[in-house]
Amino acid sequence: MKDKIKSTRKLLAILVLGILICGVFIRENPAIICAQEGPFSIDAQLLSQDFSTFNIQIILSNSGENWDGIARVRIENKYYSLNCAYDTKLSLPQGSTKQFLVKIPKESLDDMGASISISLLDKENNLVASKAFANFFLDGADTLSMGILSDSYTSLTYLDMGGKDLYYGGAELPIKLYELSQDNLVSSLESGLVFLVIDDYNTGILTDAQRKSIQDWIEAGGMLIVGTGERAEEVLSGLNFLGITCSKINVPSEHSDQSQYNYEFEKFSMAELEDVNDQYNINGDIVSFITSHEGGAIQVVPYALSKLVLQDVETYVYDLLVRVNSYTKILYDSGDKFLQNEYVIRRIFRTFGNGGNRLNFDVIRVIVVLYVIFVGPILYLILRFLKKRDFYWIAVPITIFVGIFLVYIAGRGFEVVDTRVYSVTVEELGTSDQEAVTYMHCYDAGHKEWMLQLAEGYEYCGPLWSEHYYDKEEDKYHNHIVKEGERISFGLNPDVGFEDAYFKAGNAERKATGTISFDIKLEGSEKKDVIANEDFVVSGIKGTVTNETDQDFAYFAVIMYDLLFIYNDLPAGETRELDKAAYISSKNYDDVVEDYLHDYMNEVYRDKKKKDTDLIAALGIGVSVANSRQDSDETVVIGVTQDWNKVVDDSCSETSYGCLYSVQ
Repeated sequence: MKDKIKSTRKLLAILVLGILICGVFIRENPAIICAQEGPFSIDAQLLSQDFSTFNIQIILSNSGENWDGIARVRIENKYYSLNCAYDTKLSLPQGSTKQFLVKIPKESLDDMGASISISLLDKENNLVASKAFANFFLDGADTLSMGILSDSYTSLTYLDMGGKDLYYGGAELPIKLYELSQDNLVSSLESGLVFLVIDDYNTGILTDAQRKSIQDWIEAGGMLIVGTGERAEEVLSGLNFLGITCSKINVPSEHSDQSQYNYEFEKFSMAELEDVNDQYNINGDIVSFITSHEGGAIQVVPYALSKLVLQDVETYVYDLLVRVNSYTKILYDSGDKFLQNEYVIRRIFRTFGNGGNRLNFDVIRVIVVLYVIFVGPILYLILRFLKKRDFYWIAVPITIFVGIFLVYIAGRGFEVVDTRVYSVTVEELGTSDQEAVTYMHCYDAGHKEWMLQLAEGYEYCGPLWSEHYYDKEEDKYHNHIVKEGERISFGLNPDVGFEDAYFKAGNAERKATGTISFDIKLEGSEKKDVIANEDFVVSGIKGTVTNETDQDFAYFAVIMYDLLFIYNDLPAGETRELDKAAYISSKNYDDVVEDYLHDYMNEVYRDKKKKDTDLIAALGIGVSVANSRQDSDETVVIGVTQDWNKVVDDSCSETSYGCLYSVQ
């Protein structure tokens, strides 16, 4: 009995030891995969953003043997990775340090709270080192800083929500409060505050330099929240740039609308605020004036935040902060909202050619018809001649399989022999600070990954919008960008044949020369069924447009005071009188891009102008880009030309268009 107990104990000891050994290995492997740098040193910094891209500077050092391979950048959060791998091929000799830029289009990233991982892969695609950088696009922040400029700081400490997290740009972070004064205001803004709250404070004592610092901070992405109430005039006295004035202070219960709000605002004094420039939206839930301002946002409430006594203060603070956050450029960019709209871009691009979802399989129809009419009878005659008619019912299934195979080959090869690319390059004339931007719609017949090399001069490329990909393994990706030397390649690892892929690329080597000059004025009348403008009734435009480029414009569009006018045929070097437009804005939509997409393009489809469909679709891309970059008081003329410079320097079937525009 004792021997049996001893043997049982030995067996249990062996099992426990085995489990411990397995546990060691299980714990160690992820550390090697996720954080092991070995002889390599990996660092990354987010440089200042430009108009189109996030610029990531990668710094790699090698203290081991000479190494050749790939540095792969992937963007991911806790639950998923984004769908693109950005690879840079390089060599790292022993003892060397190299740094390089990875540029990611802003459209490719919709999660500012995302992390990035940098992995080094050898020539056999084996992982040799990696490092992750949490909250990278938020500068690695682990808290959201909120500065409070107030004579009643202690009454505002509830704004940290009791330490609870706030969802900000894809990350959940707690709020850290800082008490500000006139002395430390500027330095605090420069140190990277996320929120600035001004309440129960006379801003009239601020210097011009301090006021400008607040404006610059907002334009760079900061969020300003202003509480007013009884001291509204003093609070607003130094903040003229807000465009908000106070006409009256209502004592508690005096304001007729207070009882309609979700919170008990009827208990507090409220200022009657005036939106001088008509730039704010009004949120009825928390009674606030809110607007975007360059990269940041402004929110003004008609009551003093320091006087609030609410039953559910945490819910109120959450609503207050989420509202203003939703208006910052990080999440809400009114100027670029249609350019970044997946539906609009897909809708316009799918009008090109046959489109990946409506290919022209005429060859397949021919094969099927020939098979039905000829194959059966001919097969029977052949077998009869050979005196093998008994084999007919065996031969029929074989020929059916052969026919299916031919249909499959025809469908995959006859229509799309090489990867199909439709490209539209948009370039502003007369400027030197903006690159030419190219938008591409691509598809391939095969199921395997395909890659194409861009022409010289392209500095970045990426997916036209962000997609979530739940497999975080290093060799798993959907879109693929590879940079080798000064050349960039892009591609897709498709899930199915003929899968649509959309990319954006930027070229610093501008191709266009000349300009588009114009002298245009609005033409008004008192006629019925005309377009209504804010100041007067507009029936059209008059003036001239001169094409001073070397490109012929099959169509050109004029955007003026949020109105859209489209004309056809403006050859190079010629001047066109704007007498009869092919299309005049319907004003059924709030934006010229929606107008173009839903009204003008539908009109083209109804009239069945098939030969011009591609040109009109290409002009639509140009209209969306130009409209996103212009101010509402500027006039823009955009022309479209076909057979533009090829975007892809590789084996593919490309159809290219160019959109050139001038602004004044």
